[in-house]
Amino acid sequence: MKKLIYSIVVILVLACGEDNQDNRSLDMFTEEETSFEEEERIVSARVLKELKNASKVVYSVPSPVEMADILHQTKAIYDVEILNNPNSVSNYVTDYNRALNLGVYFADLSFTSMFDYPQEALKFMGSAQAISEELNIQGVFTEEVMMRLEENMSNKDSLIDIVSSTYVDTDLYLQDNERPIIAKAILAGAWLEGLYIAVNLETDSNHASVIWEKIGEQKPALSNLVKMLEDCNDKQFSSLISKLSKLESIFDNVHLHYEPATKTVEKARVIKTLKVDISEELFKKIQAKTTSIRDSIVD
Repeated sequence: MKKLIYSIVVILVLACGEDNQDNRSLDMFTEEETSFEEEERIVSARVLKELKNASKVVYSVPSPVEMADILHQTKAIYDVEILNNPNSVSNYVTDYNRALNLGVYFADLSFTSMFDYPQEALKFMGSAQAISEELNIQGVFTEEVMMRLEENMSNKDSLIDIVSSTYVDTDLYLQDNERPIIAKAILAGAWLEGLYIAVNLETDSNHASVIWEKIGEQKPALSNLVKMLEDCNDKQFSSLISKLSKLESIFDNVHLHYEPATKTVEKARVIKTLKVDISEELFKKIQAKTTSIRDSIVD
């Protein structure tokens, strides 16, 4: 499903806007700025650029409401057992693997929050907190955040808000502290776990094509993810890029095209509907490759 990692969707709000808007905001600063203000401006511009790059990966991710509607329509079954083991934190000993699995836990946390598994959500939050401490990410998983989580265990909307803000705070912390590699590894792990959950949902056979189409819509996001990791020029990503490139080759057989709708809005602007051509055989290939890549991360 194209927006499975909805906890990251807040990035889209932070990263919206065109490049020329960025330039206008930068021109607002005068030569009389202090060196501190100038440094702050540069950092803000860099963070915004990083968030924009990330938004290209998750630009199509559905809102929680849309996701719930999709699952309801397709009668999909969400099985908490397919998620990563919350007790596996000690298995991840390098910062790279910790970052990937922090992303995985963020995605798992999002789903358990959304589908009324409050006790599991608390476990995944604990796992994410533990990995964050290992990565020396400070001021995010605070005692206050954990208390808010416990106090809102029966409030699904509040849980989702807490997860979303925690993810964004983590990303901003890493960008502010010039640790973009860790931030991108977290994003990659979260996106991959979201896709993994999507391809492994059990649904009524009469509605399976809806799930396939939502997965097919991830084709541009995957391409952007691969490009983002390649642009890092970091050998730690080499193996993952190779695996994702093979998945990308499978997605190449998914055909996306837009068809005009019958009505127009806003001065006759045509609203286009995305059509996805994907077969059951192709879906199964995506499912197998996605599961293989994801398992290589969490094991």
